[in-house]
Amino acid sequence: MLRSEGVQNPGLIDRFFFSFVKRRLGRVPLGMRIRAFDRKYLRYAARLDMYAAGEGVVPFHLKELAQLKVALMVGCPF
Repeated sequence: MLRSEGVQNPGLIDRFFFSFVKRRLGRVPLGMRIRAFDRKYLRYAARLDMYAAGEGVVPFHLKELAQLKVALMVGCPF
């Protein structure tokens, strides 16, 4: 049983973020639904995610390799 199921009835701003994430990932992760309890935190977390994924100094393929390495280090099952 989950500790929290996240926001059940999202508002307009939350639905905007959810639609963007769902289009990109194919689903809305639980972490995003939990962040929606605090709209300010949701907004800042979304900005951080966009900044980290954006084109910049580090090429995309190196970011993917870093994510894979971290997933292996922490024992991520997927």
